[in-house]
Amino acid sequence: MKNKFREFICAEGMSKNVKNKRVFKRICFVILTAVFAVAIYAPVYGAYSHTVRVGLMRSFTNQNSINVQNTSIWVGYLVPEGFMPVRELNSVGGFTARSVGGRAELLSGGQVVHTFTGNVGWIMANDGDFVQLGSYRYRGIIEFIPTGGQISAVNILSIEEYLFGVLPSEMAPHFHPEALKAQAVAARTYTFNQIRQGAHTGFDICDRTCCQVYRGAASEDERTNAATLGTYGLMLFYDGQTILATYFSSSGGATENSEDVWWEARPYLRSVNEIVEHNPMVWERSFTWAQLTSAASAAGANIGTVNGVSVSRLGASGRALELTLHGANGTWVVPRSVGVRGFFSSIGGTLPSRNFTIQGATPSTPAINVSNGWQNFNAPLNTFQALDANGAISTVQMGYIFDGHTTRRINSTPSIASGGTGITLHGRGWGHGVGMSQMGAEGMAREGFLFREILLHYYTGVEIRWYDGF
Repeated sequence: MKNKFREFICAEGMSKNVKNKRVFKRICFVILTAVFAVAIYAPVYGAYSHTVRVGLMRSFTNQNSINVQNTSIWVGYLVPEGFMPVRELNSVGGFTARSVGGRAELLSGGQVVHTFTGNVGWIMANDGDFVQLGSYRYRGIIEFIPTGGQISAVNILSIEEYLFGVLPSEMAPHFHPEALKAQAVAARTYTFNQIRQGAHTGFDICDRTCCQVYRGAASEDERTNAATLGTYGLMLFYDGQTILATYFSSSGGATENSEDVWWEARPYLRSVNEIVEHNPMVWERSFTWAQLTSAASAAGANIGTVNGVSVSRLGASGRALELTLHGANGTWVVPRSVGVRGFFSSIGGTLPSRNFTIQGATPSTPAINVSNGWQNFNAPLNTFQALDANGAISTVQMGYIFDGHTTRRINSTPSIASGGTGITLHGRGWGHGVGMSQMGAEGMAREGFLFREILLHYYTGVEIRWYDGF
């Protein structure tokens, strides 16, 4: 059956007078690959062929020139159906792309071999190979965009192929298969949300940490590719729309509400407690009073020599939302535009997370109000007792309140840390803390949770389904 099908496709191609054998071979390859994919996934999901434009900002934006290492390429243009090759170029030493007079052109051996007629140019590797730019290899099409006397590159490829290069860059390929699948769904959803928002100019998403790390085909791993194909087309939705599926490395105990990190409260990005984190990040950083004085001055504070620090506001997960510095001439609250983590960037680098305590600034035990129906009682939390998971009575050390949407930890504001030569921060977690913890996903997977259960834990009130239209 496979051979008869192949003969039918090729016979149809020959009947249309496809003259160039290499073009014909590639067309057959693309058609067969597409039909093969649909044959596998169509019974479950239906057709799926969305593409993404990836701005290669890491190494190929606003360059004087870009080296193409391939010795054989096709130049052409884009049509609604995909890439239309018009000319084959061969060069033993590869090619160089540059911008001249507002147009992109290709050189070989110092000589111009092709000038693109429009304001952009497209190339594809010959014989189904990857396009190699410098030390990076990419699937799909490379678009060259001339900007003045410089040139930039955009990688255009299917979203699933794009995820092949994202997953091993964002999560270790040796992680549990269910954790990798959860990562694939989150990354795919994040990509679609970026495309839908149209937040970038000239491309849909970049290849850096601020978007999603993407290193092209050279970073691919069969385990992460399997996770991508094993969740083909599945995404996260809330109220009928793809969500902003943010994720990070490690929470150290609980994730954070979106509004406590950024400005907007999103109903699906709520603080949740970790079930179990695999190898949670633990860190420690020390700063002298002189360093803190320097950082405060650089940030615009006018409080003189810093001699004390306190966390003046905590988030739902217990993370520091507000940091107050105490100086000889007054106090200063680190503005949100600077950020608790960013404040330390000039004196040792941005903090790994905001989940930390300050040595010497031990918080008092939080107090709570309880009503028995007739009167209210106010007492420290550790004076109460409760039944644990095994039915035994134990003293309450930590309390949480659930308001129907968000779980919030009961916290007390720590006291001021002062004296000595400075402060030491004892921290947990790594990253912004909103959405899915990758170490938490790995921990849950090792405990037997499936990828759907992992995602439903970290993203509140979402549904997981295939996106049948874009």
